[in-house]
Amino acid sequence: MKRQYLQCLVDPDTQTRLAANATRETGDDLVEGELQAPDAADGTHGRRYPIREGIPSFVSEDVKADQTVKSFGDKWDQHRYYREHTRRFYTDWYLARFGFGTIENLKSFLKDQRYVLDAGTGAGRDAANFADQSSVSDTVVFGADTAWHALSNAAAQPDRPNVQLVHADINRLPFPDGFFDFINCDQVIHHTPDPRRTFENLKKKLRTGGQIATYVYRKKSVIREFVDDYIRDRIKDESFEKALELCEAITKMGKAFSDLKAKVTLEEDIPILGIQKGTYDVQRFLHWNVMKCFWNDEFDFYTNNVVNADWYHPVYCFRYTPEEFREWFASGWEILAWDEQEAGISCRARKV
Repeated sequence: MKRQYLQCLVDPDTQTRLAANATRETGDDLVEGELQAPDAADGTHGRRYPIREGIPSFVSEDVKADQTVKSFGDKWDQHRYYREHTRRFYTDWYLARFGFGTIENLKSFLKDQRYVLDAGTGAGRDAANFADQSSVSDTVVFGADTAWHALSNAAAQPDRPNVQLVHADINRLPFPDGFFDFINCDQVIHHTPDPRRTFENLKKKLRTGGQIATYVYRKKSVIREFVDDYIRDRIKDESFEKALELCEAITKMGKAFSDLKAKVTLEEDIPILGIQKGTYDVQRFLHWNVMKCFWNDEFDFYTNNVVNADWYHPVYCFRYTPEEFREWFASGWEILAWDEQEAGISCRARKV
């Protein structure tokens, strides 16, 4: 990380500024070294935080050991091309859900954002998109994630102008309160131990007038909710590699139903099961109402299988109704964009 951006960081617990000590530098990039908090008044030495591969690390040992953190870390370690392989699909989906519509509109929005946070950046797809579309040279995008392999993967990408990576828990961020102009937390917050508390912690880091874009999984039909939990309970204690193996038959089933290109029409709602009437693609009906068996012809088999495994494997995977999610924004927010789909609910809002 460049020294000028290290100056933006603070001790996540005390909010005090940090001193940078380098053991290896390349130009103005601090590649190896540590950040140190000031000593306390009683003489107790301040906390020290290592910098490895140019990435400052603030994640505690208990968080590193968390099953969900390890699950996603293994995902990013094993699927190195996921970011670029899915970039077009997820970028278009992002623009639609958060009310931007087009890349040009996102670019126009970003020109007024000095500090941007991609909270739970994974392999850095959204962070790279923000940096690519920023027309202001001094816009800085910080990508934070608990999974080291994800950040290592992102750091290896050659096209990350103005993206600075931080190994940090989004509940314990090393930034001053009110620091960010825009916080993106897409498809992440439901994987934290207490998503509502995480949302409030992110709110503290956003300036008044700043915006947040976040997404939560949506509660689905009775059968789908039961089957999802049933499978997760039997996979969660396995390695991610084993979870991939166990999900292969599910992914093949999803492809088989997708290949049918068939439709089914339900003439009535089934309220007791949470199933609505309508005409459905057979694979989509099965996917939304019976069990997650994701399949997208745009992706290869391995990527489709990873999408299924990273649904079933993490312990933390909370789902919400639209009413429950909207309650998060009942006080202190102005909702700017709201999107409800079968998979989840997206909201972009301004802090007031």
